[in-house]
This record gives sequence, C-alpha cells and structure tokens, in this order.
Amino acid sequence: MTQINLTTLQTLLPEAKFQNSETIKNVNFTGLTSLTLAGPTDISFVASKTFVNEAKDSKASLLIVSSETAESLSDKAIVVVSKVELATAKIIRIFFPEKQPTGKRSTQVAIDPSAKIGSNTDIGHFVTIGKDSIIGNDCIIEDGVKIGDRVHIGDGARIGKNCVFFDDTIVGKRFIVFGNSTFGGDGFGFVFAEGKHNKIPQVGRVVIGDDVEVGSNCTIDRGALTDTTIGNGCKFDNMVHIAHNCKVGDHVIIAGQSGLAGSVTLGNNVIIGGACAISDHLTLVDGTIIAGGSSLRTSPKTKDVYVGWDLGLTFPEFQKYRVNIKNIVNLNKWLKRIENIEKKVGIESKES
Repeated sequence: MTQINLTTLQTLLPEAKFQNSETIKNVNFTGLTSLTLAGPTDISFVASKTFVNEAKDSKASLLIVSSETAESLSDKAIVVVSKVELATAKIIRIFFPEKQPTGKRSTQVAIDPSAKIGSNTDIGHFVTIGKDSIIGNDCIIEDGVKIGDRVHIGDGARIGKNCVFFDDTIVGKRFIVFGNSTFGGDGFGFVFAEGKHNKIPQVGRVVIGDDVEVGSNCTIDRGALTDTTIGNGCKFDNMVHIAHNCKVGDHVIIAGQSGLAGSVTLGNNVIIGGACAISDHLTLVDGTIIAGGSSLRTSPKTKDVYVGWDLGLTFPEFQKYRVNIKNIVNLNKWLKRIENIEKKVGIESKES
C-alpha cells in the first residue's frame, strides 16, 4: 500500500498554502477519497461551497480546498490551492501511478521487418504492425492492436486493446486511446448512379496532434482527398464519430455519442456535449459550446452556448423559445374554454 506524508505533499504542491499542518505532521496518508468515506489516514477535497458542511463532518485528516472555502474550514487541517480538481488529480496519481512501459514484447506478434519500434516500448499479444510503420519510444501497445502500413505513432502513446490504425495514419506524442477504437477507416462517400450507390475512393489520411485522448469505441475516418485532422490537446469521450475531411482545432472536447458529419470545421477550445449531431460542412468558431442533445444544421455566426434541435439558437434564445411554446399550448387551452363558454351563453363566434 502506497503511503505519503506531509513533506511529500508539500513537494508535490509547492505553491499551496498548508494551514494547521502541525496536526498532521506525523500522519502517513493511505488514500484520497470522498468526504463521507474518508477516514483518519485519508485526504479529501472540497469542490465548492456546497460541500462545506460535509467537510466539517468529515473524518479526513487533510482537506484540499480553494480560497473561497478556506475561511469556513479554518479549524481543519487544509491545503489551499488555486484549482482543487488539479491538485486532487496530482495526489491521486501518487496513490495510483500510471502503468509504465518496460520494453516487454510478446512472442505472439506479427511485425513487418521494415517497421521500426522505439526503445522501451511494450508490444502485447496478437499485435500486428505493417510495412514501414514507426512506433515511438516509451509506448504501450496492448493486446490485439492492428497497425497498418506507414503508420506513425509518437513517443509515449498508450494504445488500448483491439484498436485499429489503418494505413498512413499519423499520431502525435503522448496519445491515449482506450479499447476498440478505429482510426483511418474509409469515410462514408458514395454517389448514386446507374441504379446503385457507387463508392468514392477515400485516399486522404487521419492526422492527430500531440496530447490527444480518445475513449472506447470511437471512429475517426480518413479524408476523401484531403486529410481529417485533429489538433493538439483534444479529448473525446466514448462512442464519438469524426467523419471524413473534418478539421478539429486544438483543445476541443467532445462528449459521448456525439458525431461530426463530413467536412465539419471546429475552431480551438470548442466544447460539444453528449449525443450531439453536427451536420456536414459546418464551421464552429473558437470557443463555441454546443449543449448536450443538440442538433446543428447551420453554422453559428458567433461564439456562444447553443442548444436545441436544428434551431441555431443561443441558450437565452432557446429558453425564450421554450416559454413561447408553453404559452402557445396554454393559449390553445384557454381558447377552447372560451369557445365552450360562448356556446353555453349563446354567443356566436366569428372566424376572422
């Protein structure tokens, strides 16, 4: 069991302010958990003012807090940080360190002689690597991964089980992907002629930047003629689909079960919620946010929060839209009641 002490924490968080730390100088911390589950050797965190009362009752020996909650917990041993979630993540990694490569290679692999594998890279069981492909240093390629010809994967990659990289896919450094995701398969391109759907060759590539993370069961399609590109620092949840010729900027977030149709362009720092559908050839400017469950068929003109179904409305506009729908429904009920009253008193209604 991993244990850490106050000195370790002070080294890990040099900018933090420790208060009442004399009460925990001899404590060997054994974990980090929620306020309600924490025990005397645990660290916990206070995400917002909402949890201050829980924090006061918590048995945790040390609390990670922001400046806005520190005063309310001044009688506790606390560490004041600028970003609670970030500090929490750093401490969690002490107790649960990431798996590190050891250079181990399974004997049950099929690697073309022309492929180049970097130093200290793990290769799992039943992995295949095609002609002229290059795998960087310090990577972990888990069981069942299929890598085609001329694929480049940068240093420090973590490739989950059964992922597939089709020919000519390019991936940057420190790439993370979980199981069963596919990169560089054909885009959905057909032309209907002579009574059938005729396939349009998909000859572009997928090019992915540095520090990208992709969940399970995702697909990123190769371009038809030009490349499908994913910028640096993007994070995609499970079951995300990026169609052919899409251009995704840096640090874009896409939540689960959302999809981009062909030739969509996303600016930097775009956020797309879960179960969203973005129609083809649209452009979202830097910083645009699409709320979960929305469908978009027109390009938003400005950076804002958009929500709804094919309406192209900002969030305040959508709220007004909902109120108007409710008013119309209520108005129809009142009109029916008025008609019934008019009939009872013998008033003949006249249609305008």
